Amino acid sequence: MDIITVTVCALATARLTRLVTTDRITEAPRNWIIRRLPRESLVSYLLVCDWCSSVYTGAAVAGAWWAWGDTMAFTAVTTALAFSYIAGFLASKESE
Repeated sequence: MDIITVTVCALATARLTRLVTTDRITEAPRNWIIRRLPRESLVSYLLVCDWCSSVYTGAAVAGAWWAWGDTMAFTAVTTALAFSYIAGFLASKESE
């Protein structure tokens, strides 16, 4: 895995982690799951903890790279996620 692929996969992991834990677009399914679990459930915590979720998201991205890393589809999806993360980061800095 070259440095560009590592960087793109890391940014894709960051974007997916944010989708799982924070973004409004996934708020309804996240809250639906949390409401159905015990109050102190580790799964509930996993759905709101960036650090915790990033371990599993990173493992999924690494597994996908291992399985499909040489395909155009994997490259397109991870690059789109990386671009999305960078754009969101820059937009948040612009509004400060």
